[in-house]
Amino acid sequence: LQRRAHNILDRAEEAGELRVALSAIREARGNLELLAKLLGELDESPRVNVLVSPEWLELRTVIVGALEPYPDARGSVLRALEGGGNG
Repeated sequence: LQRRAHNILDRAEEAGELRVALSAIREARGNLELLAKLLGELDESPRVNVLVSPEWLELRTVIVGALEPYPDARGSVLRALEGGGNG
C-alpha cells in the first residue's frame, strides 16, 4: 500500500494534480501511522504532567508558605520537591 501511495503521489506530481498528490500524501501518512501502531512504535497514551497543573502549583505554594517559620524543614521540602535529595 505504501509503495502504491508513493507511485500515485509521483504520478500526480508529474501531472500537476495537486489534490491527488495531497490525497496520496495523506494515504502514505496514514499507512505509516498504522504501521507504527502495529509495531508498537507509536505511543498514544495520554501524558499528564501534574507539576505544571494549577492545583499542584497552588498546593506547593501553600506547603512552602506553611514551612516559612521552619527554614530547615522548608529547605528540605524544597530540595525534595525539586528532586535534589533527601533533605
